[in-house]
Amino acid sequence: MNWKTFIVFSISGFLVSFPQNIIGCGDSIDPYDYYTSFFHQDLSEANGYRPFYYTGYNFLFDEQEPVEVSDLLAKEWGAYCGPSVTEKDAKELVYKFSRKDIYNLYTTIEKQRPLPVPDSVSNNSMSNYFTLSKNLEALGYILYAKQVEPYVVGNTDSWELVVRDSLKMAMLIKNGQQLYSATKTNFIQQRYAYQLVRLALYSRRYADAIRFYEAYAAVDKTNSVLQQLTLALKAGALFKTGKAKEAAYLFSKAFNSSIAKRVSNYLGFVWSIARGSESKDYLELCKTNEEKAGMLALFALGSTDNELTTLKDIYLLHPASEQLEVLAVREINKLEQKYFTPSLQKQKGGSSFYYYFKNEKTDSVLSEAEEETRSLAAFLHEVANNKNIRNNGLFETGAAYTAYIMKDYSSCKKYLATAKEMHLSQKVKDQWKLTSLLLTITENDRMDHAFEEQLLSSLQWLKERAASEKIAGEDFSIMYQWKKIYRDLFSEILSRRYHLAGNYSKEALCIGAADYAVSPGTEAYYSKGVNFLRTKLESKDVEKLYALLTGKQRNKFEDFLITHNSINASLVTEFAGTSYLREYDYSNAIKWFKKSSDKKSLVINKNPFTDLLYDQEEPLKSESAFTTNKIAFAETMLRLMQQVATDKGNAGKYFYKIATALYNMTYYGHTWELVQYDRSGSDGYRIPKDANSFYKEYYGCFAAHDYFEKAMIASGDKNFKARCLFMMAKCSQKQIPGPSHTELNYNWDAIGAAQNIYWAKFRDNRYFTELKKEYSNTVFYKEAYNSCSFLRDYIEKKN
Repeated sequence: MNWKTFIVFSISGFLVSFPQNIIGCGDSIDPYDYYTSFFHQDLSEANGYRPFYYTGYNFLFDEQEPVEVSDLLAKEWGAYCGPSVTEKDAKELVYKFSRKDIYNLYTTIEKQRPLPVPDSVSNNSMSNYFTLSKNLEALGYILYAKQVEPYVVGNTDSWELVVRDSLKMAMLIKNGQQLYSATKTNFIQQRYAYQLVRLALYSRRYADAIRFYEAYAAVDKTNSVLQQLTLALKAGALFKTGKAKEAAYLFSKAFNSSIAKRVSNYLGFVWSIARGSESKDYLELCKTNEEKAGMLALFALGSTDNELTTLKDIYLLHPASEQLEVLAVREINKLEQKYFTPSLQKQKGGSSFYYYFKNEKTDSVLSEAEEETRSLAAFLHEVANNKNIRNNGLFETGAAYTAYIMKDYSSCKKYLATAKEMHLSQKVKDQWKLTSLLLTITENDRMDHAFEEQLLSSLQWLKERAASEKIAGEDFSIMYQWKKIYRDLFSEILSRRYHLAGNYSKEALCIGAADYAVSPGTEAYYSKGVNFLRTKLESKDVEKLYALLTGKQRNKFEDFLITHNSINASLVTEFAGTSYLREYDYSNAIKWFKKSSDKKSLVINKNPFTDLLYDQEEPLKSESAFTTNKIAFAETMLRLMQQVATDKGNAGKYFYKIATALYNMTYYGHTWELVQYDRSGSDGYRIPKDANSFYKEYYGCFAAHDYFEKAMIASGDKNFKARCLFMMAKCSQKQIPGPSHTELNYNWDAIGAAQNIYWAKFRDNRYFTELKKEYSNTVFYKEAYNSCSFLRDYIEKKN
């Protein structure tokens, strides 16, 4: 049972003390988007199971009931009244018209004395039915139900119990018993029986609720929605009298017999199951194999564990079980989370659009999950080949997809071929086509133009499928699944194929296409594609990307990719200049910046040549009116590089100014905006493992260190040399890796010990000895000693 995020509270409402509000939370994880999934959850032909689709971070996928009971009952009223009455009008009269208006209609018919009613009542087809038929028995029941309603309806949004008048409820029960006895029509008797059990339960007369069920409801053998609703009320009364096991059995029966109140009945079942008990303790109450299969399904519908054994048991007990389809999809989704996603995460390239929690024991989990995946594929294939299975194409397509995620491509191909010959619903046809597309992409060795042309029609189909998807339910935080599939196909499948082929410009475009799928519209909503461009691509790749975006010889696939993308030529042009700036290629940086149409993006409001002994990211007071831009900066750097070669007498000064600018371009520098677009306060003091040459410089200050050293060597001024040496010490400190919380698995004892070692290395700077020995008599040394605690600690420790 998924108790991970099961939080409940008691409210007035159905079953009085049964959980009606269940809240899920997932530690910053979106419970609807936290793993890669290409197997759509809505493939089953079974109706009313959306609340039980798989998510490991919510108790229920969707808390909304799959259908409104009022709609089902309105349909029954429409059939009862005859073809002249519409279901819409039946729902209006039974559920929305006031008790006063129903009373006036009743009195008008009974006494043939017209009383005022609104036009909405007089023009209602069900009102006309009563006026013509003079069926006061049925109209009298509706009037009675209007009286009962205030006492049996609770506010599910309230934390407080509804106060109920037990005396008035007792009078209503007595009146209802009399009316039940006087009623001649079974249809109306059903409804009085429901109201009597309901009133008894809500007035806490639990023994009477059970007795009323047996006396009034159990005798009814018609196929009304009210049968299962009343059975669930009896289950609630059994629970309140300490018979939880019997309650679980009845909730299971109600759940499996009707779509009505399916979420409520499931919650009642869950609440009736003793923590730590086993399903066999409850199955013994079931009368038939079908009932046992239905109850086993309820145990599995809330489980985040592997339930293949349960699926096999259900299959043996009742192969035609509609829940088997739902559960099969759930098991596939679980293995996508447990096996497929971590397998993809181990591959290079691409970008995930969701927060993924990485298990520290990923390798052992993968090994276990691989065998689970293999076993599931074999079971799904077995079920699919049973001629008595209604939706066997779903199971065979599921077997193909499951084989795909464990890289058994020959079996995947075989299962797809078999499934193609089976009857497939439109939903399963779409899933078959998607699985075939995934297989085609993965098996291809060359991402060339010929293959891209082959892919185009399938990608266009997938985009159209995503655009046409209508979400079920009312929770708009749940992302449309076909849109997510389209997104992840680009960001995690195609992008990685291009990465493997060394085509990083198209890898970036795949991330941009995924970005566009999430937020087609203004650039303000884009992040992943543009961020990938700015953090992963080097200048040679950016040049290729620009050529592709502006080229005249694009194929249709490239047109499709570029048209639906968050990355455009304007963004690439500006970044091309920044990319060359990162590589200290100032001539090319100037060329690209001058091509940029967005000159505002080049503006910098801090001085890149500000000489600061201590790191300060914020603007200085003296910079309140300062402005420059990336072009001016690159031109100055280019001129300084030339002056170093032509003006040897002042080379030290030029080297120092270059070094200062290079330091200011780092994570710790005053004008990091020259080469970066955002800065996290939690980065720094360690170079990422996968850092490219730019990020090694950005976090390691190697070039700045080298130019400060050149400045020191080129100068004969001891005070200036001391300053250069101190700045070299600053750069070298940044090259000492600080402890990583993630690598130490957030073990705070280990982190504390590693932090102590780190600070000791940080203080024990190799340049401080030289600074003390050679330059202690300089003005700068005294300034640094009095202001830098690290230098002071080091010197005092050595003394």
